[in-house]
Amino acid sequence: MDEPDWWPSGIAQNSVDNALTEGILRTSFGKSSVWDVSLALEPEWWNAFLINHSTWGEWPQKVESATLVKSAANRRNEVVVCINQTILASLTPIHCGDDVSRIVRHKPWFLKLENEPLLLPKGGWSVDGNDRILLYPMHSYLTFGGEDSSVMEMVEQLGNLHSALAPFTTPSTERRWNDRLKAVEDQLKTNTMWRAPHCSTTFGLPRLHLSLDSVVEVDGKQMFLPLCRSLSEHLLCESDRLPSLASLMMLEHQWARKEGLSEQQRQNMLETWSRSVPSSWSSRSALSTVRGGAWVWRYHATVLELAQAKAFGDETTVKACEQWLREVSRLQAYLGTLRMWKSGQWVGITGLIVSFFAWKLETLTPNQSLTVAFLSLGVGLVTNFIYRVKDPKPY
Repeated sequence: MDEPDWWPSGIAQNSVDNALTEGILRTSFGKSSVWDVSLALEPEWWNAFLINHSTWGEWPQKVESATLVKSAANRRNEVVVCINQTILASLTPIHCGDDVSRIVRHKPWFLKLENEPLLLPKGGWSVDGNDRILLYPMHSYLTFGGEDSSVMEMVEQLGNLHSALAPFTTPSTERRWNDRLKAVEDQLKTNTMWRAPHCSTTFGLPRLHLSLDSVVEVDGKQMFLPLCRSLSEHLLCESDRLPSLASLMMLEHQWARKEGLSEQQRQNMLETWSRSVPSSWSSRSALSTVRGGAWVWRYHATVLELAQAKAFGDETTVKACEQWLREVSRLQAYLGTLRMWKSGQWVGITGLIVSFFAWKLETLTPNQSLTVAFLSLGVGLVTNFIYRVKDPKPY
């Protein structure tokens, strides 16, 4: 059997035939369930479906045609079938979670997003917490041309979508976010390692997997089409809520891979996003590179893309991601040096404590203690100022 486009040839450890027979895909990243989507290319399968399966939402009662559609978006682990010329069905052969259907089926989230530029499915079939089929109204795929104005429009839409979900944010989960980076690094054996002390105003959000290649048009309106979790992320990482900044950096990474970005373009992207989300999400602390900020999420987007490229044997993307990681190593080295200035604050605090107790115990004269205190305070203030000034820009 020829390998279909959705098959992860770079990591698969069993054949397509064996995987479909067994219902399990075994890979070097882990294993997941798989099902034979070729069955869904026959109208008879759809017509018999409701008798044997449990679905949610709206479902076609009579299917007269089922036609394979070549998606304009380069999205792996997805097969698109047109049903009755009125419905586009997105089929996921390999289980990758239910992030898309959860948005629809959790009513508070759905009510916040139903009037936003997001095309949500009307129905579907989910098995064991994994979306297999998602049914959408007819839409046309828009080809991403790389124009700045187009990207900024999508960035503003991203900010609006996440702002709508602001009531459902969860506190910063620094440990879990760092653990997911470690899980990918360990599997890929990268020479880089990044752990970030994220700002307390960096909140987690219900996951929306968006892409520059998942923009569609419905009745003349441009909208995002939510995607399932990538196969590599599903296999390597826990199902976590991530901040809006993480999604923004994924879009930026895709744009950079297609076009190559200048510092000004990255700055414009961050500023456009900042204007459309709560101010605390884009505060100086939230974007501070020494706390992780935008750069750690750029790193996150790159290592996930590297894992996905290796999963599907995309050597061109693998080389591009590895080159970026070599360059980011210099930034990490600079941040290591910058931490020495941070330690100056503790020198200052220690000096203040010593001067106080030296005065109380009369081991130093009051004037000597006061001099030590002023010198210590000066060291702390100067090193803190240098530390803040030398913090690399988020763009």
